Formats: sequence, C-alpha cells, structure tokens
Amino acid sequence: MKSKDYDGTIDLQFTNKNGRNFAKRTFRKGNSWLSFCQPNKDNIPYYFLITTGGGYVEGEKYHHQINLDDDSHAIVTTQSPTYVYKCEHGKTTTQEDDIHLGKNAILEFYQDETIPYKDARYHQKTSIEMEKGAKLILTDGLSKGWSPDDAPFQYDEVGLQTKINYDGHLVYNDYLLVDPESDPMQEIGYFEGKLNFNSVVIIDENITQDTVEEMRKYLDQFDVDIHYGISLLEEDGMVFRLLSNSAFENHKLMWKFISYYRERILHFAELNLRKSEHLEREQA
Repeated sequence: MKSKDYDGTIDLQFTNKNGRNFAKRTFRKGNSWLSFCQPNKDNIPYYFLITTGGGYVEGEKYHHQINLDDDSHAIVTTQSPTYVYKCEHGKTTTQEDDIHLGKNAILEFYQDETIPYKDARYHQKTSIEMEKGAKLILTDGLSKGWSPDDAPFQYDEVGLQTKINYDGHLVYNDYLLVDPESDPMQEIGYFEGKLNFNSVVIIDENITQDTVEEMRKYLDQFDVDIHYGISLLEEDGMVFRLLSNSAFENHKLMWKFISYYRERILHFAELNLRKSEHLEREQA
C-alpha cells in the first residue's frame, strides 16, 4: 500500500556513528506525529508516537516503519493507549508496523494497550525482521474497552498479530483475535474474569531457562493481584503475559520485569518514560 493510502504514516530510521546513536530519518504524514524526548542517561534516542485527535476513527489506516542500522539503539513509545472509536458502519480500523533491526541493534518499542470503544473493529499487524545479535523489547495489550454504561467487552472485533523473524527464522508468531459477541471473554483461554491484558516480548539470543527462572524468582517477591506467567520461547527469547482488573497495576509489574532485564542483564541505566500516569489510572 502506498503512503498516500494511509491516514497517518511514520518512518523512523536510526544509526550509530562513532559510538553515538541518533535518528537519521524522522518522517511523519497525516494524522501521525512525532515528539522527541529529553535524552536519558545512556543517550539513547527516544521518540513518542502521537495521533492527532487522541484516537483512531472508523476505517482509518495507519502505518509505522522503524529501521535500525547495525549497532544502533533506539527507544520508541506511544504517548497513550490506542483508542479505537466506534465503527458504526462495520469498517475496520487498521494499523501496520514494519520493523527491521540490523546486526547487534537494540529496539525498545513500548506500545500501550489498545482500548476499543463500543462497536469498534480494529486489526493491528506487526512484522519484525531482526539480524544476528539484535535485541528487542516489545510491549502490547488489550483492555476491556470503553462503553457509555461501562460494561466490558462491547467492541465488535479486535485482532493483534505479531510476527518476529530472527536471523532468518521465525521465533515468534502470535495472533490475539477476539470477538466478544461470540467469544466467552470471561472464561479460561480468554480474559479469565479479568479486564486487562498486557504482554512483554523480549528477543535476545542469550536468554535461557535460567534467565526465566531468575525473572520468576524476582517477581515472586511482589504481592500483586495479577495472573502472570513467563515462558521461554523455543529459540532466542521469552514472553511475559499479565491479566488483571487494573491496567495501572499491570504496568507497574511489567516495568519491574523490563527494568530488571535492562539494568541487571543488559546493564543499562534506569529509564523513566516520563509518561503521565493519569491515563493509566483511568483504567485501574
């Protein structure tokens, strides 16, 4: 699909020159905007993805393209959850993310969860290609949604698809597809009586079962009302999934997980995304 067919487009490219990471391309068009954040302690380029109007309208199409050259490092995050407004005419709203990481590149892509309004239809497709030695931290999620009477799961259909290839082979292929009209959203295999789902995928060829056990032991010390689990992928990574009634509580535990990996395993400095927490508290 050509750029003109999208209602919002973002094209980011990062590189590393003489040990310094920076963005060499920052293109935006339509309803999609970019904001550069103040440098962090590791001087990693850090960008917010912003949508004008605060959400996606029925039938709109969005595209994000992110490319990292060899040895580069970048942080990209959404400014707020992805609000998908009602789709009264049955047209599906879509977002496509195409991402490429060069050799030994590191991308931290912190996406907030999707919050579909009553009668919303939304499909998100994320395709990631990673070269040897590259690392990825990817977050995503789906909430109960929003409706005038605050009843949960009033949207029509949501599909969140993520496919990751590492060094030429498939390491992660996940497709969360729910239709609350026909799916038993509160039962086992779906939301299991909870209202908010989040996930963290980490791709790193150095992760082993020992890493997973180390992370489990660390998280066990926190007293939380969250169903969560950490699983080792068949190759090159792990996934952390959470279900609870509070997106705010999910985010706190997610960030403990991410911070442990970043600071104790990769030895990066502490990172504060500096997002306003009032949006998270609205979902608590």
